[in-house]
Amino acid sequence: MNRPSLVLAAMLLAAGLGGCPKKWQNGECETSENCREQAGFGKVCVQGRCQECGQDGDCRGGFVCKANRCEPRPECEAPSDCASGKTCLAGRCVAAAPTAECGPDAGGRSCAPGQACESGRCVASTPAPGPCDHLGSVSFAFDSAALSPEARATLEASARCFAEKGMKALRLEGNCDERGTTEYNMHLGQRRADAVKKFLSGVGVPARSISTVSFGKERPVCSEHDETCWRKNRRVDTRSP
Repeated sequence: MNRPSLVLAAMLLAAGLGGCPKKWQNGECETSENCREQAGFGKVCVQGRCQECGQDGDCRGGFVCKANRCEPRPECEAPSDCASGKTCLAGRCVAAAPTAECGPDAGGRSCAPGQACESGRCVASTPAPGPCDHLGSVSFAFDSAALSPEARATLEASARCFAEKGMKALRLEGNCDERGTTEYNMHLGQRRADAVKKFLSGVGVPARSISTVSFGKERPVCSEHDETCWRKNRRVDTRSP
């Protein structure tokens, strides 16, 4: 074969090779068109790789693009996206914790005269009961079974009342506010009743004379959905059967 023929053959071979389109595979791409024939990969080309999405517009309604994946659009991304009294937590608007008015979380701020600090809120002080005015109820902080100083004072008065009236038995009824599951609140109400029993038995009331029961969140004394009402429902009632 002479030289001109060799040159012509080389040119024809190069033209033939150049006319064969590259077969894209393994999720590699230059344009989104390269992704459409590749099974098992996304259909949008993002920086040389076939992905599910590159921007929110690549996802269907109600979804957004995060890390090249279409995910459900969150209810919120910042507290400002939520209504008053709520904050953004893990993409959901939830009730915001009340701002403390007093106590350690408020920089040690005290309440006005005639008020007491309970769970970070200033509330009207309740005079300590007399020698045997009543068997009082005691309140608890949110998700807690710890007795506050005010609760201990009330229970000490109840113990005196038990002794002075010669009572034979006490019934402690644990209660919770509406937040949380029924099962969890039944356990929490029992923990509160048990904490009161332990304290009363420590100040002279025979443990065998004390029975406990939990009503969870089933016996509220009020139904408003705010901290004032929730505080009233987080309680243990002391009764004489």
